[in-house]
Amino acid sequence: MTPTIRRLSLAAPLAAGLSALAFAAIAAGGSGAGDYPGDTSDPVSGYPCVTPFCDTVALPGTSCLCQKVNPNETRRAELRFVCTDMRTRAQCSAEPK
Repeated sequence: MTPTIRRLSLAAPLAAGLSALAFAAIAAGGSGAGDYPGDTSDPVSGYPCVTPFCDTVALPGTSCLCQKVNPNETRRAELRFVCTDMRTRAQCSAEPK
């Protein structure tokens, strides 16, 4: 194999890998910063969202993360959580604000 052909045969996989990487970066970040509510609060509880659909929230001032038992609930009084302290792995108590 001549040096020119060898260089071209190595360049093709490299170019394909870089394009795949660029495509993945665009696909991950190209959906718009507003699509992920990571910097927003849950509209029902008021707690900061941890996951894209706000089915897991963080309790401010603690190391507790809470998963909604009834994530489709729109009434604050009916919203239920299962919370875990991420340091001790013990259960936390959470009442909606």
